Amino acid sequence: MNRYLKQWLLGGGLILASPYALAADDTPWISYLLIMMGVALVAGIALTYRNKKVEALVPRLLLIGLYFWVFTFAQVTVLAIIYYFTK
Repeated sequence: MNRYLKQWLLGGGLILASPYALAADDTPWISYLLIMMGVALVAGIALTYRNKKVEALVPRLLLIGLYFWVFTFAQVTVLAIIYYFTK
């Protein structure tokens, strides 16, 4: 895939998941969680494929899972802090 296309796709994804796009009061929390999981999955895949030391399939899948959960818990923590201060 072209480098610039990757940058545009990443930028577009970040714009769609920005807090301004999700600022509606009627947005249920499940929407936030699904978007966060999608962002965590994309970040995990991107970071795993950037790591050239991991070549086999099983370690790549484990690394994707590790990055996924790290990003998910970090994002849930940030959302919990935001929720705490807004209530």
